[in-house]
Amino acid sequence: MLDLLATGYPSLDHIVPVSRIPSRGETALLGEPINPLAAAYGGCGANVAVALQRFGFKTGVAMVLGGDEAGERYTRYLQAEGVDCRNVLRLEGQSSPASYLFRTPDGEMVNFFHPGATDCWQGDLVLQGLEAVRWGLVTVGYAPYNRAFVEQVAHANIPIIWQLKADIAAYPRESLEVFAAASRVIFCNHLEAKYLVEGMGLSALTDLLTMGPQVIVLTAGADGSQVFSQGGAAQIPAVRCRVVDTTGAGDAYTAAFLAGYWREYDVLTCGRLGAVAAAFVVEAVGCQTNLPTWNRLLARYQESFGAS
Repeated sequence: MLDLLATGYPSLDHIVPVSRIPSRGETALLGEPINPLAAAYGGCGANVAVALQRFGFKTGVAMVLGGDEAGERYTRYLQAEGVDCRNVLRLEGQSSPASYLFRTPDGEMVNFFHPGATDCWQGDLVLQGLEAVRWGLVTVGYAPYNRAFVEQVAHANIPIIWQLKADIAAYPRESLEVFAAASRVIFCNHLEAKYLVEGMGLSALTDLLTMGPQVIVLTAGADGSQVFSQGGAAQIPAVRCRVVDTTGAGDAYTAAFLAGYWREYDVLTCGRLGAVAAAFVVEAVGCQTNLPTWNRLLARYQESFGAS
């Protein structure tokens, strides 16, 4: 039994420090790459899957990698983390997706993403082992693949967790109602919420609670997050920490929130767990570098919120 099958772009993240983000026609200085020999592992769906494995759940990923050495390395890494890879597709002759992230000393970030093999996928999607999947997670990815994933998972009566991302082009307006109807939990930031509300012709984000979703999480970085449900709204502050690299913080939040949600904690506690997990991730470079175990997460939760 898999608690979660996640999809979305995988990514080999090349993270490079820069003196500043230059304007058009200007030059900035590059520092030494953070990891000059091997890129860090990233990609929203995989980030959530790996984190939930460490929190005591069984997860799998459905994604497309290239037939190159980077794709082989990433697959081996996921398998070593215990992530089910039967739905990982390798396309020979194609390169694996990669991000090139340029980060300033004060944490400002510019990201250039090469989708590689993922955007070369075509044909019919055949997902293996759906009869043993409890939840599906859809994150930013190649739009035709994501649409096929959601339709197939929903057809199998598996509830969807929908995590929007800043690349809202991955969610064409004609897919919004399909995704929303299949979703039970939605994660988004203010930009993504605005796109969703306008694209679906809603008066407010919370209108979605009458259409299928049971929980909506609205994140705001250092300003914390809000959780909306039929029981009302909860405000969660961000956890104070030393910020080194913010990439992957939202994915860690999603994973920890779900870990609490599936253990039937109230949404306030789930949001606090998410905030704690995000704090772990931003304290190191890379999306998955500093993901905690469940026990480390709980220990820091008590330090941060003074509650068991």
